[in-house]
Amino acid sequence: MHIIAFSFECGGFDLRLMRGGLSPLVWQLARQYAAQGHRVSLVTPAHGHLERLRATYAVEDLPERTLRHTVPLVPDPKTWTDRPAEIPLELETTAHVLRLDGVDVHLLSDTHLDLLPDRLYPPPGAEGHDLAHFKPLVFQVAGLRYIREHLRTPGEPTVVHAFEPGYHYLLPPVFAGDPLLRTVSTVAANAPIGLKVYRPQVERLLGLFGADGIDLDALDGPLPAEDSARAVMGRALAGTRLHVEYGPDHVGLFPLVAAHADLVDFVSPGQRAYFSTFRDAPVEALFETLPVSRVLRARADRLLTGGCGVTDSWLDRDPAAVDRERIRTGLGLDPRRPVFYHAARYAVHHKGQFELMRAVEAVLDGGLEASFLIRCAAPGGTPANAYFRSVAERHPDRLRLSWDFADEDTLFQEAASADFCVFPSKFELDGFLIAQAEAMACGAVPVATDQQVTAHFRHGLPLDDPRATGFSVPGSFRDDDPELARRLADLLRTAAAVHTERPDTYARLSANSRALARGFTWARAAATRLDAFTGLVHDRPPAFPVGEAVAAGWFDVLPASAWRDAAEEIRASALTHGDLDAFERAGGVPDRQTYERLFEAAWERADFARCLRTAVAADRPALAARVHRRGEARRTPDGRLHVTYRHAGASAVEIVREGAPETARGTLETPAETLASDEPAPVGDGAAFLALSPGAPDGSGVFTGTLDGPPLGRDLVAMVTLASGRVAWDTLPLHRPPFRLVATDLDGTLLRDDQTVSERTRRALAAVADAGAHHVVVTGRPAAACTGVLDALGYRGLAVCGQGAQLYDAGSGRLLSSSRLPRSTARRIVAHVEEALGPVELGVVTAPPDSRFKVTERFGDRIRHGWDVTADRARLWDDPVDKLILHHPDLPEDELAAAVQELCGDRATVVHSVRGMVEVLPPGTTKAVGIARAARLLGCTAADTLAFGDMPNDIPLLTWAAHGVAVANAHPSLLAVADEIAPANESDGVARVLERLFTRD
Repeated sequence: MHIIAFSFECGGFDLRLMRGGLSPLVWQLARQYAAQGHRVSLVTPAHGHLERLRATYAVEDLPERTLRHTVPLVPDPKTWTDRPAEIPLELETTAHVLRLDGVDVHLLSDTHLDLLPDRLYPPPGAEGHDLAHFKPLVFQVAGLRYIREHLRTPGEPTVVHAFEPGYHYLLPPVFAGDPLLRTVSTVAANAPIGLKVYRPQVERLLGLFGADGIDLDALDGPLPAEDSARAVMGRALAGTRLHVEYGPDHVGLFPLVAAHADLVDFVSPGQRAYFSTFRDAPVEALFETLPVSRVLRARADRLLTGGCGVTDSWLDRDPAAVDRERIRTGLGLDPRRPVFYHAARYAVHHKGQFELMRAVEAVLDGGLEASFLIRCAAPGGTPANAYFRSVAERHPDRLRLSWDFADEDTLFQEAASADFCVFPSKFELDGFLIAQAEAMACGAVPVATDQQVTAHFRHGLPLDDPRATGFSVPGSFRDDDPELARRLADLLRTAAAVHTERPDTYARLSANSRALARGFTWARAAATRLDAFTGLVHDRPPAFPVGEAVAAGWFDVLPASAWRDAAEEIRASALTHGDLDAFERAGGVPDRQTYERLFEAAWERADFARCLRTAVAADRPALAARVHRRGEARRTPDGRLHVTYRHAGASAVEIVREGAPETARGTLETPAETLASDEPAPVGDGAAFLALSPGAPDGSGVFTGTLDGPPLGRDLVAMVTLASGRVAWDTLPLHRPPFRLVATDLDGTLLRDDQTVSERTRRALAAVADAGAHHVVVTGRPAAACTGVLDALGYRGLAVCGQGAQLYDAGSGRLLSSSRLPRSTARRIVAHVEEALGPVELGVVTAPPDSRFKVTERFGDRIRHGWDVTADRARLWDDPVDKLILHHPDLPEDELAAAVQELCGDRATVVHSVRGMVEVLPPGTTKAVGIARAARLLGCTAADTLAFGDMPNDIPLLTWAAHGVAVANAHPSLLAVADEIAPANESDGVARVLERLFTRD
């Protein structure tokens, strides 16, 4: 096949085009693809090095491939205040190729792509004043055109393998409609999942390439209410490197890639697990509210762990042949002391280099008998940080500090001369996958943070585990984290002591490190990817990983068959995650002990919504009280808020308050040094953390503190760090409504029989809003059929429509998501039903945007105004179908629904919502599924929800909610499961319940 590698940097073959671990990843994979007999074209900018490359390589000019084109730049006016709305960048992009190791390296060169030859990447401060900021975007446009016009070969299977979503997010949506190409996106570094780009710019370029039919609204979902817990989380995390806040005029780049790439590729198993769940990280709760989380889980079969490797040339060298004493002496280090080694690009925050230098300073000032060889490669090889230099100058015989990009010979000799390698990366943003593996392959024992991305290095295992390779400290997500520096210093002392006092243990760790790392080869990494690429080009998609999804607790994306075939595994996973709903859906019948296990599992994860759900279902007031008593806030006489929080498993509790984010201690980095590190400072958004104080040193888990100013948002929002390392979020309502979400059916429930909403009901709904709770309409009607009612109601929120198949944003008039029933499936169902039950009358609801009701003539008095009536059944299948409607002339609808569901099995969901009609929907479609997604977007759960309904299709809704209310005119099957019976819809039953619960007087 033809593999087109697309990367902003690829200098694994030449240091002049290399600024980090991405370069060897791209280059070594390309070499291996070529070695396996595939045609490989690597597309990359020349970065202004074309003439210098000619001196080393045979560079061929390709004048016939010159692109004379215009790149329309659409700057964000909030940032580019003095620029026009669009800047037409006229370019003449020339193409050049050098052939090396079987790879055709296509170098694109023009006045914009040749900018910044020293640093390659635009500096963080370029946006808003220097058009060099758009250099990566120009590469995407030029590279797209070059691939389309010059590298596609009709009839040849072709895979475009693009590296780092931030530098290729246009490629998957543009190439999604190209039958000749398959796209693979490799995520090499864990950039924040919420990264966004200016939406008008994206729309302009998608239109330029004919991909303007993409629904960008559906990729991001509505923005949360400004005072909601979700918004508070976002503003608080904007002061870290985990999240960036944007306005509504931006669109997520990862959703573009995740929704349209044929495969999303990761460089380690832990990285894949982290990036698709953000498990235990502070950003996990926020991630779960984003549509991209659903996309990644639903496309779990398209997530690939391609892996990473150590170059053959490195593995071919013999560490034992290195004269360690000569190398150490030549570096000015005492060869008798153990040596700790670090080699990486200068990036002080996400690579943990500040904390590393603080730890080194502490242990050297304390007299530790050890030496340190630290390489923080900076552009130009110039010293990049005065604080780092000051530490080195005070300990010249103990600390050697280098700033240059070294060649492989130098790096190998230094790694082979080291006893330990130190990699304290933070935020899970950097795995040091190549650098750490290279050092370990030489026998260096790792001292590193315990993070998911590098879990396969096994340094997080207990020291006495026979598979262990080294030492680990908990990770961090704070800039200049003094706690990480303290723990790292302790670990350096421990490691040095093991080296000196327990040589057998050290020898075992070193041997394990060497053996493990030498198994990470580029040949293996390439073979894994090539196998997946072959499946793509031959249209053999991988199977959905049910086992992985079950283990991860992704119960919402499991296929219907999994609930039958993997029921036991689902129940076991549900117990681990404290998920009562999944446990019961998988056939579990909880007893008292099971309820307690589910509760404790959720409690240990600080998942209090599930705790409350279990406590209520188990009818255990004591457990419910434990949830409610976990936190409280009371006013002091001077008007301040005194907060008490209780959780025995917590190691820290922090309340989000208004104010400027905390800044790093001291002045460790000047503006010029920040620029050299290529790490833009996080921009806080008026949010800061107040750390509560432990009430006692006995580990009782009681934390207290007093807020001098107001909390951020409507409620108290707390970030809870558990002793396990998991970070969870909690909300303590200051003005606690009885329910935070009110879900109401329309017809027969909220609406009177004449399809109107009474004034009493309007006032009751206003009281719900005043209490800070949300109202969500949940209806069987398709979105297009309920807009008139919602407009008349003045409804501006989310609406669950089509029996749960659609999520509609009434405020913007946008359909956020919609499921369809394949026409072939619908026709087969009709055939089976009529074979078993005799002739039926048919109808369909067509897919959006029309959502027309089309029915056959004999629906009789069930036909409503505006429906399309036809005598020709074949006309029903002209358009895509949302749902199928059946009416039997003799069978009552309850019997018809039961019979049809038995005939359909797990191919469809069957509901009865209107007398005389049975609806057949896409599998897994229920009002409970729909309201669950809406609730997630609003930061609510089932435990927060009060639900109202009147028909059997409302049974999943009422049983999902914490409290389900049936109106008196409801179907008997709903009355049987309801927690409460309200007066009928004609008697304002919904309003009466809401008045009791939400009206203060």
